[in-house]
Amino acid sequence: MAARYQLVLKSGPNAGLTYPVEGDLISIGRDASNMLVVNDPEVSRRHARIYRQGEGYYLEDLGSTNGTAVNGVRLETAYALQGGELITLGENTHLLFEALELDPDATIAAVRSSLLEEEAEPQTAYEPVMTSPPPIPGSFTGQVPQPAAVQKSTQTAKKKLSPLMIVLIVVVIVLACGCIAFAIFDALNLYCTSPFNTITNLFIPGACPP
Repeated sequence: MAARYQLVLKSGPNAGLTYPVEGDLISIGRDASNMLVVNDPEVSRRHARIYRQGEGYYLEDLGSTNGTAVNGVRLETAYALQGGELITLGENTHLLFEALELDPDATIAAVRSSLLEEEAEPQTAYEPVMTSPPPIPGSFTGQVPQPAAVQKSTQTAKKKLSPLMIVLIVVVIVLACGCIAFAIFDALNLYCTSPFNTITNLFIPGACPP
């Protein structure tokens, strides 16, 4: 099978552009009428051409100002291109003349491989066994988790009162009772009534008449 070719713009305007080499003639230049337009000021309006002769392609410079080179050698006459050669237009535009060869043996092998895969018996598909994930430490199965605030208040309520708190509570109760009793005595003027008059004169001599 005959080789197929393409031009790959390696550097210059529109670098990376790929142009298939097809037909008998490809004109290259800056003018828009060319089949392959290169917008480089160092490329002439009609710079070069690639034409087919027999089974191969030839490159010819069309009298450009900055010339055409292949693999760094400037052309004086038409040149028979080979796959992998680098074409230079002016100084900054480089085109790779790349061969795209089709291997018929590789195509046949690929077809046979696909047929064998279709004829092969399908393998039994095994469904994955679903396993329960391990329990999370500290979790309780079947219980609804409570909010953090509720849990904290519950834990606080469960804590026992310390002995110091109990003593403080008793002292507060005693002082409160004393204040209430003093208020009652003072309101009813019971200081000098029996049997409190003796106690009152003991602490405050002469406060109550004998």
